[in-house]
Amino acid sequence: MKVHLINPPSPGEFGFTREGRCMQKEGVWTTTWPPISLTQTAAVLRQRGHQVQVNDCSVEAVDTEKLKAILRQSAPGLVVMNSTTPSLNFDMTIPPVIKAILPGTKVAAFGIHVGTLPEDCFKMTEALDYIIRGEPELTIADLADSLDQGADPSSVAGLSLRQDGVVINAPDRTFLKNIDDFPYPAWDLINLDNYRLPFSGRRFLMVTTARGCPYGCVYCVAQSYYGRKIRMRKVDRIADELEHLRDRYGVNDFFFWSESFTIIKTAIKELCREILHRNLNVRWVCNSRVDNIDLELLKLMKEAGCWMISYGIESGEQAILDGIKKNITIAQIQNAIELTRQVGFQIAGHFVLGLPGETLDSLKKTYDFACNLDLDYAQFYCASPWPGSEFYHMAKKSGWLASTDWSQYEQDRSVTNYPGLSAQQITQFRDWAARKYYLRPKIMWRTITRLKSPGEIKNFIGMLRAFLTWV
Repeated sequence: MKVHLINPPSPGEFGFTREGRCMQKEGVWTTTWPPISLTQTAAVLRQRGHQVQVNDCSVEAVDTEKLKAILRQSAPGLVVMNSTTPSLNFDMTIPPVIKAILPGTKVAAFGIHVGTLPEDCFKMTEALDYIIRGEPELTIADLADSLDQGADPSSVAGLSLRQDGVVINAPDRTFLKNIDDFPYPAWDLINLDNYRLPFSGRRFLMVTTARGCPYGCVYCVAQSYYGRKIRMRKVDRIADELEHLRDRYGVNDFFFWSESFTIIKTAIKELCREILHRNLNVRWVCNSRVDNIDLELLKLMKEAGCWMISYGIESGEQAILDGIKKNITIAQIQNAIELTRQVGFQIAGHFVLGLPGETLDSLKKTYDFACNLDLDYAQFYCASPWPGSEFYHMAKKSGWLASTDWSQYEQDRSVTNYPGLSAQQITQFRDWAARKYYLRPKIMWRTITRLKSPGEIKNFIGMLRAFLTWV
């Protein structure tokens, strides 16, 4: 059957990334990520014999009216859209639009929020037929198979649907044990020119290295999507994919996509050696916990083409780190940054403001800590109690939620009122921290000296506008 996969139009002026636990405006990194969930699902659907079209409306300048024209032309039997918490209110305006022009087309949604609260999301619109819970690819493929064969989809594992006004939740789907069973994402279905790195403007793609996370950070929603158990891809398979993407699409820049890239250090060391053995000559970035690196690993990563590492630091207050079950120490953070700088990487640090136990003093301590670390980039987020996280249940139970409007659950604003610290105070501090950090002479000089050509200067001017909306 014909299946159309979409990231809906952006809920704001700039692009919007809808990718698992990452729900963010373009301004966070001044770029929008390639839609790996859509293209991975498209590849599985094509493997099953379905006709597939993909539109990442957010970066294609496709608004609701243009999307209607695209769907009229493609006339799919099933439309599947990706959705996130901050974009949910807007996303749920799309199913009625689809039904108005294609009454017989079935509409499904996937993403952490809809998968966590399917009953609530069905109440938002009568035009939504199905919700995919958890890891999406195989559930979507089984749904398409079922509809194509005229069968009853109510038994499709991981699917929620309505029958006679009642929400039926099929049993949860077991996580795919070997994610190497997936074909490569169908990147040929999108325009790769839409996805470019900040500053250099080079095209980049995402490559999955693992799924799952065993850690218990209370603010994170990753486990509700990919589970607790780490499912690492084979090193040869990852290297094969890098080679394939380089040779077929001419892409040499990659973002390794996982909950924490270095979580199995031995495997990542092996991957680096394989990249060097094959002389792939690729450039890449990754994320990491601060307690999962060592000097040997960092040197291998650098030699194999890694040029930037993003660390989840979260707070400069040990009591906050302990309270959110981060299971790292201030000393580990400092050591990781020192080693990473020693090897010569660019370093990004992520800080989450307004976590449980936060005070004005701890907010200031975190900002000072960020300034004292030798970082190139510091991203300051407001802690958002997204459904699917332990933080959400804590906030509901404790009466901390300042809003039930999902569009307010953004990382640039707080929706949690604590005793002695309001959501407004957290938001104001975050705005101040983001501005003040990047106006420091050291950071401004580092940014300016990265501009090596007229093209990079032009890219920077475009980036700056999106970034200013974020800060």
